[in-house]
Amino acid sequence: MQNLKKGMFFTTIGTYSNFIVQLIVNMVLSRLLVPKDYGVVAIMQIFIIFFNLMIESGMGPAIIQNKNLSEEDYKVIFNYSAIFALILAVLFGFWGQILVIIYDNPIYQIITWIQAIAVFFNGLNIVPTALLNKSMKFKLVSFSLVLSNIFSAIVGVSSALLGFGIYSLIFSSITTAAFNFFLNRHFTKINFVNSLNINPLKNIWNFSKNQFAFNFINYFSRNLDNILIGKFMGITNLANYSKAYQLLMLPNQMFLNVINPVLQPVLSEYQNDVIYIRTTYFKIIKLLALFGIPLSVFCSMSSRQIIMVMFGGQWVDAVIPFSILSLTVWCQLTVSTTGAIFQARNQSNLLFFTGFISAIILVSSILIGILFGSLTSVAISLSVGFFIGFFWNFSQLIIKSLNGSMWEFLLLFKSPFFLSILVFIAIKFENFFDPKNFFLSLLFRGAIFSGVTILYILFTPEKDNVKILWNK
Repeated sequence: MQNLKKGMFFTTIGTYSNFIVQLIVNMVLSRLLVPKDYGVVAIMQIFIIFFNLMIESGMGPAIIQNKNLSEEDYKVIFNYSAIFALILAVLFGFWGQILVIIYDNPIYQIITWIQAIAVFFNGLNIVPTALLNKSMKFKLVSFSLVLSNIFSAIVGVSSALLGFGIYSLIFSSITTAAFNFFLNRHFTKINFVNSLNINPLKNIWNFSKNQFAFNFINYFSRNLDNILIGKFMGITNLANYSKAYQLLMLPNQMFLNVINPVLQPVLSEYQNDVIYIRTTYFKIIKLLALFGIPLSVFCSMSSRQIIMVMFGGQWVDAVIPFSILSLTVWCQLTVSTTGAIFQARNQSNLLFFTGFISAIILVSSILIGILFGSLTSVAISLSVGFFIGFFWNFSQLIIKSLNGSMWEFLLLFKSPFFLSILVFIAIKFENFFDPKNFFLSLLFRGAIFSGVTILYILFTPEKDNVKILWNK
């Protein structure tokens, strides 16, 4: 638990520093660039994630989980990761020709070759990052990410101000990938070796193949909406949807980027002690739900204020989709932790099976929403899919992996749901004041949300639960 808290402390610093930097950059660029620019990059980003997934092939988590790899094995795997990165970067450059045909926009023929640089560096960074996490050097991981994002912000905003338009987003992405790799490589001191011995890859293959298969199907279930909206509903609709979805994922970045990088490296040391993992995990879920469910209510009720303050009036069409999707914030926060627990239990096969069924649920939801032909219908259908996926994922994790009771697990959400009702009632009172200024309205609602949540924790048994989690 001490290692878990130490890791969460440093990842908290890194995550929230990055959040502030990225928030500022996003707010600036959203006012300098038009939705069409973001739509073009959103399409490309879908496939960047796919190519990065292909390069990674589950190697990162497999390196962390395997306790029998030697220093020489790491270097050989590093060799292979560089080869995979180079091959996939070149393929990504050529992929631009396919995007030109699909989306009838010649710009992809150029920007995919530029973005291929970031794909290459992301591939090189897999092994150094995994080694830092495995050795629990979370402080260095956070420092590297913060510094990389600061340089990326400078490059992105400067490029936009100089009139580079859509290319400023790409230059920013390349800067992050390159700086992050060079820093992590410096911290780990890992080098290439004159060997392509296949045995180190075989040693991690059994775990890696299931992890890769899970990532592969999870990718399509999480990105099919963007692909289809961009194809059938247009680039501008995609840009507005992407903004709504981006905001939906912000709490994940704020909370799970603190927790998830730490969970597997720390809990993998106790992979056979299911009671310890279950007890620790239930405390974490209770804490996430305590903030996540009221936050869902706040975001849904304040969607217009959030969109207008963060991105400006040109993104008004993202308000309703975000209002609907934000009701699932708590689902995203809790479900996204399940993968790390499956990994820590060394059950990548169960992770794959659970993810496969989840993908079917989400893909079906997306297709239904697309058929109705509006961003609102997609948001509603996808939200229903998220709720169904929540029960499916946790039924597999709690019962099959952690040998626990689903009823005991669901009781963890009783108090958070009651708190969310109080937040809903309190924010409703803001209507009596009705500030016309979006910033003042958001500030007032944020103060209400924070005040009600803090007071609830202080004057209920939740105060003791939070203390117990921290003091363990």
